[in-house]
Amino acid sequence: MSSEVLTTRKAAPRSALIAALLSAVAPGVGQLYAGRPWRGAAFFIAMLAILGAILGGALLVPATFAGIAAFAVAAVTVALGVYLYGIVDAVLLARNRGGAVYHWYVNVAAVAAAHLIFEVVLLAVPGIRAYQPWRTFDVASASMEPTLRLGEIFIVDTTYFDANPPSRGDVVVYRLPQDPETMYIKRIVAVAGDRIAVQGGRVFINGIAAREPYAKFGDPAARLNTFAEFTVPANSVFVAGDNRDNSTDSRDLAAHGAVPIENLEGRATEILMTSLPDRAGIWIGAPR
Repeated sequence: MSSEVLTTRKAAPRSALIAALLSAVAPGVGQLYAGRPWRGAAFFIAMLAILGAILGGALLVPATFAGIAAFAVAAVTVALGVYLYGIVDAVLLARNRGGAVYHWYVNVAAVAAAHLIFEVVLLAVPGIRAYQPWRTFDVASASMEPTLRLGEIFIVDTTYFDANPPSRGDVVVYRLPQDPETMYIKRIVAVAGDRIAVQGGRVFINGIAAREPYAKFGDPAARLNTFAEFTVPANSVFVAGDNRDNSTDSRDLAAHGAVPIENLEGRATEILMTSLPDRAGIWIGAPR
């Protein structure tokens, strides 16, 4: 008995290479090609379950280098292990030449369906990330050198300010007051009620020079390196880049100004990725 979809030939030749390629393109389809549709469905469901576990697990990972690195290694190891095992399994099944033979268009349709399902699942990623206690950002300018270097990726604790007030020395990611769609990273140098002045790039809080071992003061005559005393408004913070003469920040009252606390997206913690291995995991906030 036969149909347009399959035949019952038990010894039909199957290409191990095609089985491997189909499994690589869409987990489980290699098993379908090899005549084991239910086995293929099991591999596909397993990959979906792993993806769901990774997305859910990200909500439990702390905003630390150690936590995120360990989670990433575990997630990649499990996902890659199941993925590669699925390819090997499809190759072995194809060589055994057992099971029903499906027409080429059934396999193509299975690949398309698998990708469509994965795309639908991935649509949920932005919504899940909104509840994640951490995010990563890349450094797009030299304004925070030497603390952060161009191209490095750092970690931000997005829940820190839910339970803690902003403090001097915190490195923060925030939405630019004049353009909420633009994200900046700077260091808090003064909080609400502080009287702040800048002389030659150096910060004075309430008339006392601040200790800033992280700052690169640069040219004392740079445009923003002298700033008359200013009182930080209520519910706001005053921020500055560590690279003082190469940063647009609260010292420019017209283009930037003080940052409302509600604009703070989170506190930066550690460097996650960098071209210099010895800098990975370095704390980038206030000196401990």
